[in-house]
Amino acid sequence: MRLRKRHKDLPDEPSQVARITPAIAYDGDLYHLPDWRRRRAEERELGRSHAAEGQIDTLTLETGSVPRFHELEDERLAELARVEECAEREAQQARAEFEAQKIRLAESQRTFSDLRKTLDESQRHVAELEQPSRRPGDGRPSSIALSGSRWPAIRRWLPGALLLLLLLIVEVPILYQVILNWGDSVAMTALLATGAALIMLVAPHMYGRAFRAWQENGSPARGRWLLAAVALVWLGLIVAVAVLRRDALVKPLVVDGQEIGPTSQGVGELPTMVLLLALLIATALIAADLGRRMHNPNDRRLRELRAKRDHDAAACARAQAAYQHGAGYAESIGQHLQGADRRRAGRVRQLDNGFHSLATAYLGGVVEGLKDPEAASWAERIIARR
Repeated sequence: MRLRKRHKDLPDEPSQVARITPAIAYDGDLYHLPDWRRRRAEERELGRSHAAEGQIDTLTLETGSVPRFHELEDERLAELARVEECAEREAQQARAEFEAQKIRLAESQRTFSDLRKTLDESQRHVAELEQPSRRPGDGRPSSIALSGSRWPAIRRWLPGALLLLLLLIVEVPILYQVILNWGDSVAMTALLATGAALIMLVAPHMYGRAFRAWQENGSPARGRWLLAAVALVWLGLIVAVAVLRRDALVKPLVVDGQEIGPTSQGVGELPTMVLLLALLIATALIAADLGRRMHNPNDRRLRELRAKRDHDAAACARAQAAYQHGAGYAESIGQHLQGADRRRAGRVRQLDNGFHSLATAYLGGVVEGLKDPEAASWAERIIARR
């Protein structure tokens, strides 16, 4: 039964599937007809041999009696009995195979129905999620994730990435100046400064990502307290770094036994401290806000749901094909059963015609062996009577 199909050529209902004829239909034939060409050659050769040995002559043909015909008739009756026996066995096997195929088809239909329901559920979830986010916490993915294009993502996040890189470039020399006394060499001091700068920027960035995840998914009171505690700890670290920078600016430094004068002259410690705190807090807030804006956990959820939908669609398509082929195979078994009588009658006709051709081939061999025109005339009369 052929019906309309919906999205991706899937049927409207699991039970309504267009049947596809299987690549190999049911073949339950147990009886196969003789090789008439080979048998006719053998009968012709046998007729020549009997004529040459004198087992049959023109006088025998005049009487209309051909002993070989009785043997062929016995063989024909035996073949007819085999036809009847094979037809009965074929019908029994086909009925058993049809019942077994109905069980397999029911299981295939259940599998297809379950996979179709799973696919519908996946498609519903994806459709619900495929709406761009308007504000943090609305449970929607970003428009970039919806489009799936890379260039919009690069165009949107490249300014933020460049800003982070600029802040990192600015932080490295500042921290290098602050920790001059901690490194045994210039390279070691530069490595320490680079690592500290990365921490100063990456940690707030990761905090912003965690904060966005909390905005989208929510968290228990313990999670909120943890976020607040981390923010306070980070504020304390910012104060510590600001103190170090203030000392580097307003107090002399000693490098390799030599005293280096302060960088600033005539600037008080309090204004310097306020300025450094403002710069550090602003830098941390910029990095945290970039992390919050760049991270949307719903984007990953959308990718996972799309991948699941594609996987479910492929599994459903395979199950549909298996069910369709199973339905076609069951139909071929039914057609085999329906054509049993027609097939039996056809075999009987082919046997009658085949054995008639064997008798004709035998007489032809006899005539060739006798080489008597009168024998050919009597052979034609015998064939006409048959």
